Amino acid sequence: MTKKRFSFTGGKLRELAPPHEGRACFHDATVQGLIFEITEKGARSFRVYRKFKGRPLKITLGHFDPDTPETRDLPAGAEPLDLLGNHPTLNVRMARKLAIAVIAELDTGVNPTQANARKGMTLGDLFARYCSYLTTEGKKSVSGVTWMWERYLGQLPETGRKLHGAERKKAGGAVNWERRPISEIGHEQVSRLRLDLGEKVGRTTANRVIELLRAMYNFAKRERLYTGENPAEDIGKFDLVSRERSLHSDEMRKFFKALDAAEDQDFADYVRMSLFTGARRGNVIRMRWDELSLAGARWTVGGELMKNGEPLTIPLVQEAVDVLGRRTEGANGSPWVFPGGTAAGHMGAQRKRWATLLKAAGLTDFRVHDLRRSLGSWMADTGASTVLTMRALGHKTINAALIYQRLSAEPVRGAMQSAVTEMLRTASGKVQVIPIRRARKARAGK
Repeated sequence: MTKKRFSFTGGKLRELAPPHEGRACFHDATVQGLIFEITEKGARSFRVYRKFKGRPLKITLGHFDPDTPETRDLPAGAEPLDLLGNHPTLNVRMARKLAIAVIAELDTGVNPTQANARKGMTLGDLFARYCSYLTTEGKKSVSGVTWMWERYLGQLPETGRKLHGAERKKAGGAVNWERRPISEIGHEQVSRLRLDLGEKVGRTTANRVIELLRAMYNFAKRERLYTGENPAEDIGKFDLVSRERSLHSDEMRKFFKALDAAEDQDFADYVRMSLFTGARRGNVIRMRWDELSLAGARWTVGGELMKNGEPLTIPLVQEAVDVLGRRTEGANGSPWVFPGGTAAGHMGAQRKRWATLLKAAGLTDFRVHDLRRSLGSWMADTGASTVLTMRALGHKTINAALIYQRLSAEPVRGAMQSAVTEMLRTASGKVQVIPIRRARKARAGK
């Protein structure tokens, strides 16, 4: 018969069998007051059981998942009580830390479950309201903001591990402030978060996370949800060096040769569309047939999918229309131009195939986003004005220029077509491209 009191370990808790009826309760011999319960249906939970103000009190800490590694600890920067009421998945180490924090509160005469409720809006509550605002106003896609929140600021949901995939976990330097009252997050904590993310993840990411936090607090103040100071205000930004990588003339032929030899046609088409349209990776993989007009040679992307929140009509060069025309034959009723295995049904990240392509082409330090930069660079080198280039890439600062330029899609498509034509000529090895800027300088020198 299993003892009712023993020192908990992951192995021992996994071996416990569910009772025939009701629930079985076991006590930890290491932390007085920590209990483990199993129901007849196999549900396993950690709880604290203590007397509080003369009456027995039971507080649920979280669930026990037999597959959770025993080495996992609480997220860096998270206070144990931040997890309380959030139904977290715990191992023995995490459950003991949370139990000790709860018991310490009870010993001072405070019930932490009631105290959290009295402290007002939490950062998790604020994030939910902020996402609702973004969706209602059509400001931008919520998916990217949610991904950043889960990875760097809030609770990372427990999701099934993909076959052969890496375990999903919080990034280094990240925090879990989901249950933290917004009034208890200070300037010093946000500053420390920025420094930790900058060191352990990257300066660009650190800047973006602080921008999100600042925007959330500004939203809370506008909506009269919060009257205190914005702890992310006046937090400096890391200086960043602008990336200038694009496909050069001597790389174009190798790149297209490797692309033509790619075994996965879907991936090859995705790369071509990224280069021929200059669109961002997320927009290309989410391209829908109902956004396209092949007869009109245009692709209209809704504002909710754009980084700047404004809709964009992208003129399609002939090579892009050819790719899409060929893909219509195998569409099979899917709404996505690039269907795939994501939950939404479209193509997911192509990191492995991209790495294989770069290796075959002999390219280094080249990212998918550099395809977008390549189109802009080749447009400029083939004579396109800054206004045309900005219009093609959908930069928000084009608006002021458009008031005076009144650009239609035709000159933009023409500039894009010139750039794509020169890329393909260079790739075929039929002509040596001399960028217009250099040619002009050479003529001026004569």
